[in-house]
Amino acid sequence: MCYDDYRPRMSVAQLGKLAASRLEALRAEGEELHPVVNTSKKLASHFWGAAWMRHLAQCEAGGLSLAPGRTLLRHGCVLDLRISPGQITARVSADELYDVHLRITPFDEEQTEALQQACSGRIDSLVALLEGNIDAAVLEQLCAPETGLLPAPADWKMRCTCPDWTEPCPHAAAAIYAAGCLVDADPSLLFTLRCVDPSILLAAPAAPASPDSFDAASLGATFGIDLDFE
Repeated sequence: MCYDDYRPRMSVAQLGKLAASRLEALRAEGEELHPVVNTSKKLASHFWGAAWMRHLAQCEAGGLSLAPGRTLLRHGCVLDLRISPGQITARVSADELYDVHLRITPFDEEQTEALQQACSGRIDSLVALLEGNIDAAVLEQLCAPETGLLPAPADWKMRCTCPDWTEPCPHAAAAIYAAGCLVDADPSLLFTLRCVDPSILLAAPAAPASPDSFDAASLGATFGIDLDFE
């Protein structure tokens, strides 16, 4: 039996109010949280975030149940979300407060080399790569369903403290959509997630750097957005 078959039903308005109350209480207790709220129709406005959302739409069309996650996101139920190499962690408010842990299969050496070959001599700058302002054929390779940077359903390993047996549960789905919102704001996080240093894809690679060491202020200026999710 699926958890949704017997859990108490709450309206989206009730879910939103409960989430706001929990967020306030947790912060009053001194917890440092990074909530993600996005009420826009498209959920993303820049290339990599939009590519993430299109990819999720294709997964939904293939039978993956993700719509409940969009509802939770849009009503402020993602109280905390962090992206690090190979994983996403989140706290999602619903009828209870749940902890979500998503592990994403990192790129192996063969996959990374394939990307390097596809991009060889065709990307001039890191900014152009993060903006998606590069050759269309290269973008197609980078976004390919099976070999690109966007995680396929088989790449996700999900764990949630809720009793729902479905995969993804609504709380994991909310975390996946919220991660796309962060990628939209800071595209370097996609490379961090997949454990790929974007500098290796440039025509003239810069000195090796950690994929999560980018200057948020500089990226924020580039995309015209505030990268502070507090």
